[in-house]
Amino acid sequence: MLIRITVMILRVCALLALILGLLFWFTNVADTLVPVHMLLGILVMLSLWVLAFGIATAAKGKSIPLAVVAFVWGLVMLFVGLNQNGSLYLNSSTHWIIQIVHFILGIGAIGLGEMISGRYRRMNVQTAQVQA
Repeated sequence: MLIRITVMILRVCALLALILGLLFWFTNVADTLVPVHMLLGILVMLSLWVLAFGIATAAKGKSIPLAVVAFVWGLVMLFVGLNQNGSLYLNSSTHWIIQIVHFILGIGAIGLGEMISGRYRRMNVQTAQVQA
């Protein structure tokens, strides 16, 4: 149940963060929405970490590499997201590269969350079949 709720939180928050991010990128949306986008991104990262912890404990060591990748992915996503508007990147003519990396990290977080959720569901189906 925890995995199902967490993946739904990840989906909703990631979709809203993606919409806001694209609005920032292509329009002149007020900067007052940036903290909302950041909060949604942090919720995506935390959801990803909960999913990683859930799959690591449920799989009894079989999915530790996937959990580690999800945890590191969340850290990198957080670092890039929080430092995206730093003076190092903002004044550079290559800021669009940082924006694309940030976008790819967000899409990748959605993919990792879905991958973990799918693996967890398959494990539960296999466990139910073995017990029957």
